[in-house]
Amino acid sequence: MTTVISLQELYENYGHDKEQTHNFLKGFACPKNTDVEKFLHQKALRFEESNNAKTHLILSDLGEILAYFSLSFKEVDLNIEKMSKSEVKQLDGISKHARHIRVFLIGQIGKNSLIDNNPVNLSDILRHIDKVLLRAQKLIGGRAMILECQPIEKLLHLYERYGFKQLTVIDDGQMKTLYRVL
Repeated sequence: MTTVISLQELYENYGHDKEQTHNFLKGFACPKNTDVEKFLHQKALRFEESNNAKTHLILSDLGEILAYFSLSFKEVDLNIEKMSKSEVKQLDGISKHARHIRVFLIGQIGKNSLIDNNPVNLSDILRHIDKVLLRAQKLIGGRAMILECQPIEKLLHLYERYGFKQLTVIDDGQMKTLYRVL
C-alpha cells in the first residue's frame, strides 16, 4: 500500500518545516537521471512555494519516498502544418485550427533507487498522476497532459505503451514532447 502526498501537505498536515522537508527529500536518489534527483533536492521546494509546480511524493507504509512526480501547466505552440486537423481539435477541444494549447505538464517523474526492491513502477506513477489531474480537471478544466523526454527510443516506446503519443510542437529542441488526452 502506498500513499501520495504533496509537499504542501507535508507542511500543513505533518508539521514539517522547510529544513525537515529538505532533509526528508535527501532520502531520494536517481543516479540514472541526475536532473530528476537534482530537481527534488534543490528546486522542488522553491517551485512549490512559488506555485510554479506541485510535487507529489509516493510513500511506502514506512514513510519512505518510493517515487515522485511534479505537475504544472504549460502553453504549447503546435506545429499544425505537420498535424492532422482531428488531432489538433482533440487537443484543443474546440478548434481544429488552434495554434496554441494549454496543457498539464508532467515536469518530473522519478523512482527512488535507494529503496531495495522498490515496488513502484511507471504504471503506478502514471495512475497516481491521472488521479491528481482528473481532480484538477473537475475543478478547472483541462484536456491533455504532456511530458518532455530525451529522444531515446526505449524511453519513447515505454511512454507510448501507456498511451502517450508524440506531439509536433514548434521549438521542440533536443527533447521530444509526448501527450495523452485525459
